[in-house]
Amino acid sequence: MLPMKMLIILVMTCSCTQKYADFDLIRKVDFNKASYERPTPATQVMAQGRDELKECFNQWLFFSNAEAQKEQRTPEFVRALCPGKDYLVNTAFTETWWTTLFFTQSCIEIKTLCGDVRRTK
Repeated sequence: MLPMKMLIILVMTCSCTQKYADFDLIRKVDFNKASYERPTPATQVMAQGRDELKECFNQWLFFSNAEAQKEQRTPEFVRALCPGKDYLVNTAFTETWWTTLFFTQSCIEIKTLCGDVRRTK
């Protein structure tokens, strides 16, 4: 059993954060999470099919920046979801970040419905 002092030190050297963001409609080619503006398509977009992606980035000491790598690659991940579709519907981003004294991991999980443009006759 760990002594109480060791447990306190262990808790103080570790941290974990989770952040959620939801977007009702994303146009994949020009998505920017920081300056998101909901697109207004000319035709109705219907949800058809699901897709999801999860990716983690690791950092040992100060040799890289896991959070910056995740932020830089997020638009690429959005474009990779639902191949052949231009829109994503009801997209949920879950970002998890945890760190210890020597190691940090930053993860992103994206779950979405694929948006299919309704054709007018």
